[in-house]
Amino acid sequence: MGRWKRDGSNLKRSFWQFSARRVVLLFILFSFAIGVILLARSFFDPSKKTIAFIPQTAGTELWEAAHVGAQVGGQQNGYRIYWNAPTRDDDAQRQIDLIETAIHNRDAGLIVAPIQYLALISPLRDAQAKHIPVVVVSTSLPIPADNGLTYVLSDDDKAGRIAARQLGVLLKGSGNIAILGVNPNVTGVMVRLYSFETTMATEFPGISIVERRMASASSAESGDITENVLLEHPDLRAFFGLTSTSTEGALTALRAMHKTPRVFLVGCDQELDLMQGMREGDVDAIVVQNSYSMGFKAVGAIAASRSGEPLPQQILIAPILVTRANVDDPDVQKLLYVNWRTEKQ
Repeated sequence: MGRWKRDGSNLKRSFWQFSARRVVLLFILFSFAIGVILLARSFFDPSKKTIAFIPQTAGTELWEAAHVGAQVGGQQNGYRIYWNAPTRDDDAQRQIDLIETAIHNRDAGLIVAPIQYLALISPLRDAQAKHIPVVVVSTSLPIPADNGLTYVLSDDDKAGRIAARQLGVLLKGSGNIAILGVNPNVTGVMVRLYSFETTMATEFPGISIVERRMASASSAESGDITENVLLEHPDLRAFFGLTSTSTEGALTALRAMHKTPRVFLVGCDQELDLMQGMREGDVDAIVVQNSYSMGFKAVGAIAASRSGEPLPQQILIAPILVTRANVDDPDVQKLLYVNWRTEKQ
């Protein structure tokens, strides 16, 4: 009887020991499975492989070309590009909202073409604080290039010089001109303006700038401004548009008032209507940003940063002068390519 009690006690002890070992083993397996799931979720989390690109506005040749460059850069580096923008290029609050959404999603990187000089400082500082790499394209901000932020910029100083020299040659060194699209909220525009005026003063002293008009958010308003300038200065020889919107407005007004091609028109930034106007002889030159390259290099900078490489302080991209002579050249057409759904090398 005592033996059976001892055997029963041993059997009971063995059973509980086996059960305990099984519980521990199941716990280890469960913990391992949870770890694998969390690791997989982290690895495949779309936000970890998504770069948000928020330009000034969408649907324009300038920014859709940047979209193409970013898509190609994303394909080459294994990133998805999330593209969104305000419907107007003066809607800074909408751009801030989009930036804050990208920060909340903890995207792998953030590319921004600022609408305003000061309004974006706070949200971009927030992105830096959360260790999200930031690339500011097209125009600079009063934020130093460090702590995960860099700049990929069009050389606006060079753009202003190119435009001034082109107009100087067209006018043969003399005449009255007007400048459209002045915008103190966009650093790049003001750099173009300063460079243009400085070059005119030093290289073409016989040319007088008689009007400087502020930027408008629509080409229709820019057209009204142009008409007013023409009425006030009937002897005006040329317009210089600091942006595509101001240049489009000037083109519409010059056509309506039958001033083309007697009044020269030189502008900045690409739009298909301006390129067609150039082919028809109503636009004399456009200094275009290489926004395709800006988008491509911005994505490459973020990918390199995510791989542990330091961000460069600044990447400067040269603008290109487009005239009737080269508007249909392959290299120029690449700058105007806007089908971001098709990979383009």
